[in-house]
Amino acid sequence: MASGWQFSSVPGFPSFGEPKWIPACASAPAGERERLEDRRKLRILVIDDEQLIAETVEEILKHEGFDARAVFTSAAAMVLAEEWQPDIVLSDVIMPGLNGIETGIRIRELAPQCRVILFSGQAATVDLLEKARSQGHRFEILAKPIKPEQLVSVIRGRS
Repeated sequence: MASGWQFSSVPGFPSFGEPKWIPACASAPAGERERLEDRRKLRILVIDDEQLIAETVEEILKHEGFDARAVFTSAAAMVLAEEWQPDIVLSDVIMPGLNGIETGIRIRELAPQCRVILFSGQAATVDLLEKARSQGHRFEILAKPIKPEQLVSVIRGRS
């Protein structure tokens, strides 16, 4: 029993209000912090008819600090692109329905500032890209399988 204790003599702890979230980049130097914050805001729409690939790429991008969302059809991509206005579309080329090139062209109509990066592991891609180029459309292309470090480097513009 603590009969000799006086509660008034016990120092109190000052109240500083509710705890606030401090972003992981807060400990970075100022220039690096701004770059990290800008990257965190980048919206990337991942499109692949192979759900496992789309979700894996989405998780890699989220882990790198990007705001990424995955869809598995071109139709879903166009709906999301119109409401979400992504900065980058990362799409497989060969898919059922609209291919990635056609989807990229349509998404650019909805979000003209959108950068489109295509990826493919099929030879048919070359012919599709040539046709798009002849119509004035230019796309960045990555070969499957995509290495995560290569993907992030291309997105950040260091390739």
